[in-house]
This record gives sequence, C-alpha cells and structure tokens, in this order.
Amino acid sequence: MNKIDLEKSVNHHIAISAIMIKRVFFKILSRNKLSITPEQWTILYHLTESDGMTIGELSELTYKDFANMSRMTQKLEAAGFVEKRRDDIDKRIFKLFITPEGKDLTKQLHQCAFESTSIALEGIDDSTKKIMIENLKKIILNTDKFLK
Repeated sequence: MNKIDLEKSVNHHIAISAIMIKRVFFKILSRNKLSITPEQWTILYHLTESDGMTIGELSELTYKDFANMSRMTQKLEAAGFVEKRRDDIDKRIFKLFITPEGKDLTKQLHQCAFESTSIALEGIDDSTKKIMIENLKKIILNTDKFLK
C-alpha cells in the first residue's frame, strides 16, 4: 500500500497555500471594510476584462459550478456591482455587465489583491514565480482533463 507523507506532498502544500492566501485576502478585504469574497472578486475581475459574459462562461473561467456561480452573481447584482441583461439575439440568454459601482470597487480590489500577492510571495524571485505559474498551470490542465 502506498502511503502519503503530507510534509512531502505537493498536493497538500498547494491546498494549504491556497487556504492561507485566501485567509490573507479575506483579512485585507475586512481591514478595508469591503464586504466581498475572493470568489466574487474573480467575477468582477473577469467582467472588467470581458464585459457581457454569461454565468456559464464565468463558471468555466473560474472552475466554479453553475449553481454557485449563479448564487454569487445574484449577490453581486443585489449589491449593485453587476447587472443582468438579456442577449440581443437570443432572448433566453442572460449576460452580466459590471456597473460603474462594480468598476470602482474593482479598482480597490486590485490593490487588495496586489497586497495579498506581495505578502504571499515575499522573498520569491521573478524567475521562481514564472516556474511556479508554469507548473501550477500544468496541474490545472491535468486535473481538469481528469474531471472531464
């Protein structure tokens, strides 16, 4: 039987890192009195990059299931940060658009994300960061392929 040593497990360290990075981001958001989650931030980020996306498109980009994405976008809509509009061509489709309030919030969130990234990656040089990103992308592709 194979036995995992958590201290040597890449998966374990990735999971713990993700938890800790999220906790740092939450603390920064809280300190700035921003009542938004890191997951909601990613929605606003993607809408800033490409406004007018569907819930399905956002689900794919963020690796969140459709039901959770729908719930998160409803909260953002209720807060006035996004608005839902019917597609001009296919009236069955709703697209999400970031509001001016959402754009203003996103500017603040960029600063919070920058701060949390700086904290998490302190002491790690750019070439190591590049290698980390390349390897993490491979892990994402491998796991995504398995799940499909």
